[in-house]
Amino acid sequence: MKAERRFTHAQLIHPDERIRIHLLNNEIYRTVGTHGHDFVELLYIRSGKAVHRLNDKSFLAGAGDAFVIQAGDTHSFEPITPFFEWIDCMFVPEFIDFDVRSLLSDRKYFASDGMEIDYLMGAMLREYGEKKPAYLTKLRGYLLALLAELGRQGEQRDERPYGSRKKTRLLQEAVEYVHLHYRDKINLDDAAAKLGISRSTLNRLFRSRANDSFAGFVNAYRLERSSLLLRSGELPIRDAALECGFADGKHFRTLFRRRFGMTPGEFRKAAAAGAAEQHGEPEQPE
Repeated sequence: MKAERRFTHAQLIHPDERIRIHLLNNEIYRTVGTHGHDFVELLYIRSGKAVHRLNDKSFLAGAGDAFVIQAGDTHSFEPITPFFEWIDCMFVPEFIDFDVRSLLSDRKYFASDGMEIDYLMGAMLREYGEKKPAYLTKLRGYLLALLAELGRQGEQRDERPYGSRKKTRLLQEAVEYVHLHYRDKINLDDAAAKLGISRSTLNRLFRSRANDSFAGFVNAYRLERSSLLLRSGELPIRDAALECGFADGKHFRTLFRRRFGMTPGEFRKAAAAGAAEQHGEPEQPE
């Protein structure tokens, strides 16, 4: 597969950080044309499905799948669902003490327990966005844990009982359902009906695999999305809450403060102040 374009780390990654993480979807890029780069790229699919072409192979990419694109590889995305969302982590190998070349780029990796990779990628996205003190150190820790998990998958066959694998896939489908419909008024009954299981089975699945109830997971994802909107400053607080599925403003403020330790207004001011400080200071200490 011949690359249409080739990118360099100097174009896309800040030299003081050596890593860049962002959330993308097919509302931003309808397709991702064939391209290559001189850095490592780690892709994690959060919602929807797409055809991912990597070198000479094609993969059906869905929620819970992860791919490692090495320097020199070429790849492209063609979404096949109305909404497709992924986290893109780009970094230079020198950023972390790990032999990234040991990870194969001719396969796809899976969220082995249904949640660990999703949690690590979400935590990295948040750390990179907030850029609190020592954020690069924390990013290295998260990335090392993530790469070690992928490496473990490359060395071991999945010998879990069929029932365990089925539960993992059900949880991934439930997570995808939340990622696709978090703006809507969704509940446990809707999700269970969509998956063809009982509401009690689905709730037990979340509590055993995600250490949270279904409702708790939905609210956590909505809060994560609302924090991104508040950080961007594009919408009033009330509109950001509504956009993320919170119809009750008081309930939104209560949950937001419990999750982030500050009100939505305080969070927006802190994010704006941090962005201004970053813009005025080219050196970004760890």
